[in-house]
Amino acid sequence: MRVGYITGATGCVGRNLVDELLCAGWNVVVLHRRTSDLSRLKGCKVRFQEVDLHDPVSTLNSLKANTDAVFHVAANTSHWPAEREQQYKDNVIATRNLVQASLAKKVKKFIFTSTGATNGCQFTDERLANGIANGYIRTKRLSEIEVHKGVEQGLCAVTLHPIIVIGAYDYNNYSKFFSNLKSGRLKAALPGHIAFCHAADIARAHIQAFERGQCSERYVLGGTYTTWLDAFQRIAKAVGAPPPTTTLSLPILKVASYAMWIASMFTGKKPELTPELIGLLGDSPDVDFCDKKKAKEELGYESRDLSTMVKDCYDWLVKEGRI
Repeated sequence: MRVGYITGATGCVGRNLVDELLCAGWNVVVLHRRTSDLSRLKGCKVRFQEVDLHDPVSTLNSLKANTDAVFHVAANTSHWPAEREQQYKDNVIATRNLVQASLAKKVKKFIFTSTGATNGCQFTDERLANGIANGYIRTKRLSEIEVHKGVEQGLCAVTLHPIIVIGAYDYNNYSKFFSNLKSGRLKAALPGHIAFCHAADIARAHIQAFERGQCSERYVLGGTYTTWLDAFQRIAKAVGAPPPTTTLSLPILKVASYAMWIASMFTGKKPELTPELIGLLGDSPDVDFCDKKKAKEELGYESRDLSTMVKDCYDWLVKEGRI
């Protein structure tokens, strides 16, 4: 029976991956911080291993030798500049330590969950990576470089680039759009277009990457390529709210995000919007940037349609009493 270690198991992609691994007959070891909310894994037949990924010794001791796979899903996705130092530790230092521990313990395959936002940053020069303005994208690219260093030392690693992930176990990401549309707080959509992916399909792609992914390769996990307006209209229909017919102005969103960011400097409270977040969500990558062709051909990756993503996320929110 295969053994897989997973970080980020209480997040959306990680929690879906736990389900997929268990269904596929894996023994699952959840690497978690002392402060992790393990109630999200209640009923799952997994083994828990506390670890401090900031500490190389703790990370090394958390893994058993010759294990089949490490799935490094955990990430600090903050877009608040005040949290950049912590984000660097959570993303870059943690990845470095886990890569080196995997090399030392002769892990057979290392699957790294990155982000679609780094798809255009295919360079290995840390000076160039450090020049990326967006803190989240910068630390994820630097994390990818740590994986690349591991590959140069003999690690068999595959990097995945999911884009906008919709589905069950979304505790605090895009599920906010469901509640905000239902309450009437959100009456217009974000501008632009993007690719939306089903959370369970992204999770399954991690197993496919273990089974079929080529060492040192990167795979973009695209999905339904459409506008935010289309997505918001489908979400509104699911929650029984009036569907938005207009999009928010990107310049106004940028001004609002700067105002909230400046206010946070005085209040110390995390702002709802930041310039980095609007810069990321307001960007409209072309369809080629989100192309899933390589993942489909080499991994067998498929992504369900947007309506199914929305329904599955909504059904989970209702089941959990979160909407």
